[in-house]
Formats: sequence, structure tokens, C-alpha cells
Amino acid sequence: MSQIEYATSSYKTPMHHRILAHMPVQAIWVDEESGKRVKVEGTTENLGENSALVNLETLPPVGAEVKLRILAEDKTIIEVATEVIRVERDPSKPLAALNVLQNLKKWKAVAMEAAEAWVTAHWKLNYEEEWVN
Repeated sequence: MSQIEYATSSYKTPMHHRILAHMPVQAIWVDEESGKRVKVEGTTENLGENSALVNLETLPPVGAEVKLRILAEDKTIIEVATEVIRVERDPSKPLAALNVLQNLKKWKAVAMEAAEAWVTAHWKLNYEEEWVN
């Protein structure tokens, strides 16, 4: 039994804090084929400690460097360089997974705090409401 307890207690899984928040964003990148700057608006699906999942009307290609701006009331909260690590081309909900490339301390402090504030302001739970099965 001690071997199982030892194995269980020594097993470490990384904990990645994610916050489900739908905040407005702007994503800017350079199209490799045309060389033109692409600027699209969208919303976050969630924010992680070093990443963001964003819903964008036009998706950047995997591997592209994207300047991501998170907004509140049309003002930039934070702007960081990111890299596209995955895209989901579902026409009803096109998503891009972005990995933050720089300013991780600032990202954790500013972006995560803004996401927590968004959740506090927008998610109102009514515990008196009856649940229907």
C-alpha cells in the first residue's frame, strides 16, 4: 500500500489555470502570401496563464505570429505577441489557440485579472432558481 501512496503523492500534473471569459479582442498579423496586414476582431473563449483561445471571424494560419489586444470599453488592456498553435475551422465558431510569446508576468497579472473581473461582472448565479430535470 505504501508504494501506491508514494506513487500517487509523487505524481505531479501541471495545473493550468483557465478563465472562461468572453472579452473583446483584436488580432493583427501579416498574411504570408499577400504580405498585407490582417486585422480582425473577435472575443476570447478563455484565457490561460500563457495562452488564449479566441473566436475570430478570419483565422490566422498555424505558426503565424499574431499581435493580440484584449480590450475593455474600446481601450486596450494588454497587447502581446502570440503564436498560433492550433485552429478550429468550425464555421459556426472559428477558434484560434494562441501561445503568449512575451511579457508572461504582465500577461498573468493584467490579462488574468481582467478576465476574473469580467467573470465577476458578467456571470450572475441565481441560487434560488429551481432546476428542471
